[in-house]
Amino acid sequence: MRSRQWMLGIVVLLVLVSVGAMVILQSGSRAEDQAAPGGDAIPAQINTGALADARADLQGVLEEDEKNAEAHFQLGLVHFNLGEYEQAETHFFRAMELDPERTGAVRHNLGVLAYQVGDMDAAQEQFEAALAADPEDADTHYQLGATLLIQAFPTGAQEPDPQLLAKAEMQFQRALEFASDMPEALVGLANIAMLRNNMEEAIEMLERAVELQPAMREALFALGRAYTVVGRLDEAKTMLQTFLGTDPPPVWAQQADLMLEELDSETGGVEQ
Repeated sequence: MRSRQWMLGIVVLLVLVSVGAMVILQSGSRAEDQAAPGGDAIPAQINTGALADARADLQGVLEEDEKNAEAHFQLGLVHFNLGEYEQAETHFFRAMELDPERTGAVRHNLGVLAYQVGDMDAAQEQFEAALAADPEDADTHYQLGATLLIQAFPTGAQEPDPQLLAKAEMQFQRALEFASDMPEALVGLANIAMLRNNMEEAIEMLERAVELQPAMREALFALGRAYTVVGRLDEAKTMLQTFLGTDPPPVWAQQADLMLEELDSETGGVEQ
């Protein structure tokens, strides 16, 4: 049951889950002399998911002041979250043009955007540019590591590229240097440990991630699968059931249900 092919299938799914679900947009920083457009109203709209309203209000701000860098940046965030990636890119670039101090945040977000559309080379380029502007940004180190990890194990590959894997590992470690309690980076390192078949090392990092963020779907799901691989079946069942309690997307839930069925067949459906 625990074949190498099955193991690789787990890792590929974990990579896609951890990177795809944990992209981190940056809110940027306003110049001291430029207030937030619309005061507190537009940030409140964004936070509550009223994105269409925020988009309309920000467009209104820019009709009156086209050179408002903060409005362009916030509108880029809104377009991104609406899946309007071309418009997001346009406004991010305009914000950076108007306010070069935003370069790190804009390049980071452009990297996230490139990742979302599947252009990993462009994502890597943007994250590296963001780090050139802000070398100590933990989020960007994480996102670059995640991008390199995807590049190290493309669809159809049987084994990861060891050089890209080492580069991804370094970026996750750098993220932890600047944010020691960053669960996303721990999940990234756990993925690499799994690719190297270092399951106990992976479990240690995933347990730490769950300790830091108990409802983190990616860590719960990965830990359930890691426990399964090493034969800690009761703990695997508990972790997967906890994962299902987070109301995950249907594709993830189906995977967890299938694993629980397999675990029940191996344990007789009762706790050992």
